[in-house]
Parts: sequence; C-alpha cells; structure tokens
Amino acid sequence: MGLGQQASAVTLVENLSQGNTSTGAISLDSWRGSSFTTGSSSYNLNSATLLFGENTAEPSLFLRLYSNSSGVPGTLITSFTNPASITTNLANNTFTLTTPQALAANTTYWLVSGISGDVGDYTWGLTTSTIETGLPGWTIGDGYVASNNQGGSWDSFPTDGPYQFSLEGTTPPPPTSVPEPGSVVALLGLGGLGLASSLTKRK
Repeated sequence: MGLGQQASAVTLVENLSQGNTSTGAISLDSWRGSSFTTGSSSYNLNSATLLFGENTAEPSLFLRLYSNSSGVPGTLITSFTNPASITTNLANNTFTLTTPQALAANTTYWLVSGISGDVGDYTWGLTTSTIETGLPGWTIGDGYVASNNQGGSWDSFPTDGPYQFSLEGTTPPPPTSVPEPGSVVALLGLGGLGLASSLTKRK
C-alpha cells in the first residue's frame, strides 16, 4: 500500500435491517446493553448507529463501549459523542467516536446506553431476530443486559432479543515502511551523482 492510501469504511456488523418488535427504556434507573463479538481480524471502530428515540431530552445521555466480564459489561473502554439531535420517533441515530477505537479480533464487547442525570428518557429498539449481517465471524448477542443501579450490577436476559444497532469502522492503517539503511545510502549516492553530473554540464 502507498503511504497516501486511505482505509475504506465498512459496516462491521448490524441488525438494523431486522424487524423491530419492541423497545427498551433508557433512563437513570434503566441502563441497557447489547453485546457483539468481533471476527478473526482487528478493526478500528468509528461509530455506532442505534435504532433510538427521544422522549424527554437529557444532556447526560451516553453511549459507551465496555469490555466483557463473564457475560456482562466489564471495564469502560471509551464513550461516544451523541448526535446533535435525536429523533422523537424510533429512527437510526449515529453516535461517533472522536478517536477511532481499536477492536481486538475474536473478542466480545458491550454497547451500553444510559443516563447519568435524573431527567429525561429515551427508547432503544429491540428485535426478536437473532440474524445479523456484516463481516465474516462478527456476531451480535441474542439477548441484552439491564441495570437499575447505574451499572452497579447487571441483570441478564440472554434470549430476549438484542437491541438494534450497526457498527461502522475501518481497517487499521498499514505500518509505515522504513527503508533499509543500505537503500538510504544508495539513494544518497544516486543523488550525489546526479548533482555532480549537473555541475559538469554547467561547466
């Protein structure tokens, strides 16, 4: 790859194309999470698009990425930037990352949405379908988790249908190739010969 070549954005995994059958409440006392597992290659995560709706606005709304700990969210990895506005009715709303987050291969992560203030509530769409599309090996968990104490503990609903989202990302940039020392010397030598030739012609 050339140094100026850009990685192309891809949909890593999604279930937004499946039929919406229900919703989950997002509030101070109702944090919700849905898991996904990566394939055999590492990718950078750039954004997440959720089937989401706003009932009452709350500035402390968040979407976060967590590690997996025995089937529930573990350690906070990073937080997304909320959309400038969120639709009242369920619709695809995109949350972005200021800095792309590297995702390890063959690893489970959790998307968690909640509110850290005491005002406002939102809804996140659910589907009973366990079908997802995306890159080979990428999957979305068949259920979800919920917390009524701001992530202090989690209740697991492993077969009650996942929340609906898609993940957008890019392949990690290729490593910058460094010329071998011998190649650098050779290039300098060729440059010197060219300069000497030019001076000879001028004389």
